Formats: sequence, structure tokens, C-alpha cells
Amino acid sequence: MTIQRKYSLPSCVLVVEGLNDGATITDGRPILSMVVNVECHFPNSEQPSLSGGRDFLESLAKSTSIYTQEFLSKIPHRQAQSEPELVQLHQLNNRRHQLVVRSNPKSESTTDLVKLDLTTVQLFDLVEAVDQLLVDNRTLPDLSLKLSPISKRYVTSRQDVAKQAVPAALGVSSLALAAIAFFLVPIPEVQPPKPVQQSSSQSNLANQAPEITDPGQLTALNQQLYTQIDSAWKTRNLPQDLSYQVVVSPQGAIVGYKALDTASTDRIDQTPLRSLLIPSSATPSPSPQPIAQYKVVFAKDNRLQITNWAENK
Repeated sequence: MTIQRKYSLPSCVLVVEGLNDGATITDGRPILSMVVNVECHFPNSEQPSLSGGRDFLESLAKSTSIYTQEFLSKIPHRQAQSEPELVQLHQLNNRRHQLVVRSNPKSESTTDLVKLDLTTVQLFDLVEAVDQLLVDNRTLPDLSLKLSPISKRYVTSRQDVAKQAVPAALGVSSLALAAIAFFLVPIPEVQPPKPVQQSSSQSNLANQAPEITDPGQLTALNQQLYTQIDSAWKTRNLPQDLSYQVVVSPQGAIVGYKALDTASTDRIDQTPLRSLLIPSSATPSPSPQPIAQYKVVFAKDNRLQITNWAENK
């Protein structure tokens, strides 16, 4: 029986049809492990639908991610230009982008390609649709997006990258935000932040800002924190539990964290905390915002555990 998965956004719909190859069915939702057909279309527009197989889907995910990196960071990812792709994206201007799909990536014939002009809204909805697919562990669980940081020799200018990226990234999916993170890592000449400095900053924030005490708000922020961390936590199968004190703003943003032991410090890159961190200095305010604190445990049994910090004192 054919399995269909649909990832719908207001201006982009991604549909994957496939089969189960005998993988275990859990919680009543079968695992789609083999692709039969993929369709991508943009509702309420005159753009034609795109379709293809597994190669098309993988190229769409890869090219969309790389292009979004370039568009938001203003830094060309020249390493990605070494090999032709079935799907390519090009910027027409600040508000329009061209999606090119080739039936044969090595062919130069114009009869072998389809061109679609997308608005920035359509682009971001495409990114979100791909992101929803990638975090769906019941659809192509073996599909992963391998992103690599750009070499510093390709960076022509890093001035104001953060200022350019943050406003455009509001509302963009975790895939796009993860892509941006690769470009916001300091280049080697600049000494990167050390965990101890980060812990100190987090401690100062926790000491200076008033605490949120309303039980209802604490519960809501706990659930919000769980959702954003769980969806971004890709590297599981940990050899041991990793524990952190995490500070959250009233809007649910992670504004600080501190590892609670040496193992948690050493394995911070196996958690999504660094990529989800939004330093409080990025959103200055005349007076400190209230904060909520939680203990977050990335358990070796692949479960995420979050409890109010006050319960662990």
C-alpha cells in the first residue's frame, strides 16, 4: 500500500509518496522508507508543480539549504558550486529567486530544465516544508542533510552578517536557522567564546534578572522549550546523560545555558543548545527581562527531560 506524507505551508506544499520496506510500524503510523514519487507545488500561484524521485528530493533539500545560507548570510558557498545539482536556486533580486530543475544535471540544453520564479515568502515556506520532512522520523529516517561550514578563504566580508541575518530569519524554520549558524561561527583569527565565559555570562544573567514565578507561565515555557529543543536535537545515542541549566526569556527564547558537569561541557556539540542560543545582548532592553530557569537533560536513552530549576535546588 502506498503511503503519502504531506507537508503543507500557505505558499508551498511538499508531498512524498512511498512504500514501507518491512520496517517496524509503531504508534499506528507506518514508516515511509522507499520513495515512489515527490511533488512540490506552490498554491495560489501560476507556478507549475515539480515532481521527481529520491534524487530530486535530496537535491531539493540540499540546494534549498545552501541557497538559504547564501541569501541570509550574504556569503557565497563556493564549495557547493563544484558539482552540478538537479535542483539549483539563483537570486534575481532581494525579493525574488529562481528555482531551476534539470532532468539531467550535466545537460546544458534548455529543454531539459524547468524554471520557477519564487518570492521570498515562497522560498521560506519551501525551507519550512523541507524542514518538516527532515524532522519527521516516520518519513525516510535515513535521509539527512549534511551541512558543512564554509572555509574562511571564501569569506569576502563578514561585516554586519548578524544584522542582516536576524531580521530575515524571524519566522524561518530550524533548518534555515541551523544553516545561518554555520556562518556566524567566528573565523580562526578571532578567539571563539569559551564554555567558561558562556557559563559566567549565563550566571550573571540569572543573578541580575527577576525570576518568573507564575506556575502557568512556567509550565507553558517548559512545553515551548521542550518543543524547540526536541525538534532540533539530531545527534542522539549518547553514551551518558548530558545535563544543563538553561535560561529562557518570557518569549521562550534560550538566552543562556551552563553545563552541569565536565562531560556535558565536552559534548555540547551533541546538543542543539549552541545553535538555539539567542544572547540577551542581541535584544537589548532598558531593564532586565524576567527569566525562567530549567534543568535540561539529554538522556542516553534518547529522551529529553526538562524540569523547573527550582525543583533541583
